[in-house]
Amino acid sequence: MQIERVTSLQSFDALEADWRALETGSARNSVFLGWDWQRLWWTHYGCGRQLRILVARAGNKVVGIFPLYLEHHRVARILQVRKLRPIGAGGDTAPDDLGILSDPSCEEAVTQAFVHHILTRCERWQLLDLVDLPSDSPLVDCLARRASHRPALIERAPPNLITYGELPADWDRYRQSLSRNRREVLGRKRRKFEQQPGARFHQIVDDAQIDPAFDRLAELHRRRWQGRTEELSFTSEQYLGFHRDMMHALLHRKRLLFYALEMNGEIIAMFYGFRHAQTCYYFQAGFDPQHAALSPGEVLMGYVIEAA
Repeated sequence: MQIERVTSLQSFDALEADWRALETGSARNSVFLGWDWQRLWWTHYGCGRQLRILVARAGNKVVGIFPLYLEHHRVARILQVRKLRPIGAGGDTAPDDLGILSDPSCEEAVTQAFVHHILTRCERWQLLDLVDLPSDSPLVDCLARRASHRPALIERAPPNLITYGELPADWDRYRQSLSRNRREVLGRKRRKFEQQPGARFHQIVDDAQIDPAFDRLAELHRRRWQGRTEELSFTSEQYLGFHRDMMHALLHRKRLLFYALEMNGEIIAMFYGFRHAQTCYYFQAGFDPQHAALSPGEVLMGYVIEAA
């Protein structure tokens, strides 16, 4: 197995076909490891960072990709450290399940080859920052074994936990899974919304609608959380540009989940998520606090679950 290093944008772009092929076959693939997320993240967040993508080949076939970059990180404002980090980590958008894309038939061999290359062939790095990796990633165990005598080389942050739930086959069965009180509250809030002039729930599925709808989502999110948190999303140019482009890419792949509640021709609440394999992910949302009495966030989530 041969390991090559990709350090130029041209070589990065040349990987697209092989990358998408691995996405289809890899058991550990996630939307955050997919071509669209990774390539767009680099477009918007790559400035000042250096590509260090590792590619494993068996003959002429790409069997593994480990998307990494090198950056200079200052510790306590006095000491500069060269960090290797997964592409997707380090910006102000929050990925999960980063790591290695590999052919399932040789996942262990690919992981070992990447770890060996990082520890013996990759120069100029001082710290490997393993952030946003799944807790069961074989990469973590392999590195722990191979670098046990140099633990200071590896920085490992615990992954963010994602809560998953299995949805019943249809809306009626979902409602029956709730308590009687919860069903009544949900039904009452939905009926109250539907009695409003021009009330409707709809999905944004037209590419021409994405940009104005995205602008409205950003506005509603800021309205909802202004003064409630110090870490507002939809504020930096990188975040706005990345997620706007990501929505277009997800729509093209039929993976975008972008929904709105509307009254009198005005959108009052929005949901942004995506579909990956058989799983629907909630990523961001927002609503107009002026309509808080209608519980727009809760009503919208009910419609989204029904549509899923």
